[in-house]
Amino acid sequence: MASPSGTGHPAATRYGPLRIVGCALLVAAVSIGCDSGHPSTSHATTTPAPTTTTPEEDCRRLVEYWARAMIQGNRWSGLDWEQKGFSIDQHEVHDRVVAAARAEQRTNGTAAALDLIARQSRQECVDRHGAMGGGRH
Repeated sequence: MASPSGTGHPAATRYGPLRIVGCALLVAAVSIGCDSGHPSTSHATTTPAPTTTTPEEDCRRLVEYWARAMIQGNRWSGLDWEQKGFSIDQHEVHDRVVAAARAEQRTNGTAAALDLIARQSRQECVDRHGAMGGGRH
C-alpha cells in the first residue's frame, strides 16, 4: 500500500503531522528558552528583603555567640576582637559578659553561665544602643 506522502511507508502517513507538530514544539521551546544566547530566566529582578534586625539585636547575637564560645572552650574563641567582628564598644560588652559568666560558671555551673550570657548580653546591648560606637560614651 502506497502512502500519500510518497514514502511508501504507512507510518509516514499516520505520524507525519505529529512529527511536524513535535518539531515545531521543540523549536518553540528552544527559542523561548533562549534570549540572545542566554538561558531564559525570570525577567523580574529579585530584591533582597530588607533587614529586620536592630543594632541592639545584632550586638546581642554577636556578643552572645562569642561569650558562649569562650565559656564552652570553642577553639575559635581566641580570635581577637576585630576578627570576631566587634566594634570597640561591643568588645567591652563582651569582656564584661564573659567575666560575669566565668564567675557564674565557677559557682553555679556552665548552664547557669550560659543563661547569664543570654540575659546580660541582651541587656547591655539594649542599654548601649547596639554598642556600635568607636569608644567610650
